[in-house]
Amino acid sequence: MKKKTAKAVQFIDGLHEFIVGSPQYRKRTKGKTEVQIQTEIRPLILRYLENHFTEQGFRDAERKAIQSFYWEGQEGSYGGGRNPTFGARNYPDFIILSPYRVAVEYKQSRSGSLVKQLIGQSVVHTMSGDFDYVCCLFHDQNNDGRIRKSRTQEAESRIIETIWREFNVRLVFA
Repeated sequence: MKKKTAKAVQFIDGLHEFIVGSPQYRKRTKGKTEVQIQTEIRPLILRYLENHFTEQGFRDAERKAIQSFYWEGQEGSYGGGRNPTFGARNYPDFIILSPYRVAVEYKQSRSGSLVKQLIGQSVVHTMSGDFDYVCCLFHDQNNDGRIRKSRTQEAESRIIETIWREFNVRLVFA
């Protein structure tokens, strides 16, 4: 597992904050497919990368951001020399190649079962060695926000802390 540096943690946390804090980030996803929401998230990630590379002094930060980013379904292919895990390659929704190898996964549901699938999928991303970190965004589609609220309960808090500490998986609820 890749060791977390203060800069890496700042990058990962900054990415989450940038996405969910953006006015373009949809707060209510009911009636929208995951693909539709992912299409809306894609430019937010690109903008975050462009801002990051601008701050780092890159002359053509936009080009660097584009070269450092891949999304599921993009024309062309991303192989990255990855070997199959359990007979299949790991294809997250979004891939950031620089400054860190980050998989970004987005899910939405009214069921907590999908959170468990998201966690398992994300842990495989880092344990396989394909990615150093995973950013998970989960939209709770329940009117009462029960999945989002559950993150403060003892078992859920412990799981969220453990997957970040042990597996470099950051889980955020929207």
